[in-house]
Amino acid sequence: ISCVQFLVRADVNMNGIKGYFSFRQASPFDLTELSVNLTNLQSNVAFYHVHDFPVRSLTNRCSNDSIGDHWNPFRLNRSSPTYPRVPGSTHDMYEVGDLSAKHGSIAGKNMVDMTFTDFNLPLFGKNSIVGRSVCNYNILHSIKLYIVHCITLLSVLY
Repeated sequence: ISCVQFLVRADVNMNGIKGYFSFRQASPFDLTELSVNLTNLQSNVAFYHVHDFPVRSLTNRCSNDSIGDHWNPFRLNRSSPTYPRVPGSTHDMYEVGDLSAKHGSIAGKNMVDMTFTDFNLPLFGKNSIVGRSVCNYNILHSIKLYIVHCITLLSVLY
C-alpha cells in the first residue's frame, strides 16, 4: 500500500516580511511537522494562528469577516481559566489553529527559523488545516491584536 504524503505551504511576502509556513504529514497517523521561516519581522509580530477560511478577497483580506476565527473544530473555550496560554500542555488542550500558544510566541524577534512537531495539526480528514489561512499578529498598545498578514495554505501532494 502506498500512502500520499501532504506538504502544505504558505509563502509570505507582505508588509516587508518574507518567508514561509510549511506543514508536512506523511499519513493521517503521523505527527505533522511545522516549519516557520520569517525574516524582517522588525519585532512587530508576536502570534501566529491558522484561521477557519482561506483568504477570499484583496480588500479586507485579513478581517475576521473574511477569514473567520482561529481553527477550533473541537470548540475549546479560549476564555476558560484552564486554557493554556503558553507552550507546555499537550497539543489537544489548545485550539488546532493556536500555533503560537502551542509552540511559542515570536514576539521581539526580527527573524525566526523554527521546526516543531504537532500531533493535533492534521493535514488529512475533516479537521484538516488544508485550504484555510495562516495569520501573523502584532500587538499595538498591548491591548488590541492586529493582523499583519494572512495567506491561504495550499497543498502539494508528493
